[in-house]
Amino acid sequence: LVIRHGQSLWNQAGIIQGQQDIALSELGERQAAAISARLRSAPVAAVYASPLCRALQTAQVIAAPHGLTPQTDADLAEIHHGEWEGLTEADVARSYGELLELWLTRPAQVQMPEGEHYADVRERGLRAMAHIVAAHPGQMDAVVTHDVIVRVAIANALSLPDDHVTRFMVNNAALNVIEYGPSGPMVLCVNDTSHLEGVQ
Repeated sequence: LVIRHGQSLWNQAGIIQGQQDIALSELGERQAAAISARLRSAPVAAVYASPLCRALQTAQVIAAPHGLTPQTDADLAEIHHGEWEGLTEADVARSYGELLELWLTRPAQVQMPEGEHYADVRERGLRAMAHIVAAHPGQMDAVVTHDVIVRVAIANALSLPDDHVTRFMVNNAALNVIEYGPSGPMVLCVNDTSHLEGVQ
């Protein structure tokens, strides 16, 4: 189960956060409670999370009904947006217009100013997923992470070119399901937000 964290205070304000440690908004807390309720009866063996508090907060709410404590992995953290962190998209468009357009259309070509390259995030994200799958073969794990890491996991499972990671939605607190079997990963569900009806 690959889950994006609930809405953060900066998501709410439209501010790019990257690796800034921003807490959940009130709506984000409700979203976390909603996906936790959905997964309450699922046979979750382990919960993993990015160490950033918006993901860890979401993971703790998901883990609680199962009597689990989330295990954090820095490889699950969001892309480091460098100089863009703390800015709105409008701010970035004014100062980094061409690079922003490239990020939105061909992200695999982008080196964030004073931040990470997409390829580096892809490498660490897939490393984290491989570690989790190897640690719990045949079991169901919940992985609470961020927009870019969710995209990396889905695109890899579908063998999509890296620049196609922008071709599907990844909403806050959305559920994505990938089954890892002998023949490779199979995507069962993408961006399921049915549990958020009445919450938004």
